[in-house]
Amino acid sequence: MRHFGFAVALLVLWATNARAAEIEIPPVRTPQNVSMQKGPPNCSRWTDECVNCTRGAGDEAPVCSNIGVACQPKSIRCLSSETSSK
Repeated sequence: MRHFGFAVALLVLWATNARAAEIEIPPVRTPQNVSMQKGPPNCSRWTDECVNCTRGAGDEAPVCSNIGVACQPKSIRCLSSETSSK
């Protein structure tokens, strides 16, 4: 009797053409490629919780600390935004 009820339920679902709800899926965003050595734009100090970097004035290359032995990097975040000295 139990199998009969299951078969009837399947038949009813098939007959009513039950479908999943149509939902709109947003497009996938491409991740922002920010390297630790280059840093985020308009940021003077940034970190990934393992390495700390500071951007010098002008076109100088950023100065970064060394990574720790057992450090697990996280996402890069800006600690201090660039301030213009004009």
